[in-house]
Amino acid sequence: MHVCHGELVLSSQKLGNYMKLEAIFTIKNNNLIKIADNSTVDPSSLIKETISWSTIEMEDEIYNEEYLADLRNKLKAYDEQGIFAVLLPVVDKPLETVEQKELFINAFNHTARRIKDCVSVAGFILPSEMLSDTAFIQDFMDTLASKHPQYVYFVSKADSEKISAQPVFASLAVL
Repeated sequence: MHVCHGELVLSSQKLGNYMKLEAIFTIKNNNLIKIADNSTVDPSSLIKETISWSTIEMEDEIYNEEYLADLRNKLKAYDEQGIFAVLLPVVDKPLETVEQKELFINAFNHTARRIKDCVSVAGFILPSEMLSDTAFIQDFMDTLASKHPQYVYFVSKADSEKISAQPVFASLAVL
């Protein structure tokens, strides 16, 4: 297992009813950059946590809080160890209609709320099923960024070819 080690400093700011973590990473030219020293980070060094949509959302807008609490505990342990992770949503339910896409976004936004204080989370890998719809990608990122602006977003090298001509591609790191 490869991990990205570094000092984790919980720099937070209270904004309304949620905590805003400071960004640790940014994206430049599709590369993952550690803000503190402007160094390039190999995204493959991040632990990939796979999260099935059906596991977190058992029925429409009914969330598996026990699973999310366990996920938070795991990510908090990464915090303690100075390990960084990236979350990979797995699309295991239909994702064809506007309503289904909204449910997907809401489920992972709910997930982000439950892990909002986990410094170890660098961001999310965009699943292949999203990549044919640039508006969907942007809605997903914008929704999460409204309260979790510290996240960065990734796409696999194979998937990057599918969207490299799209404007949203500039804001993604390639794994």
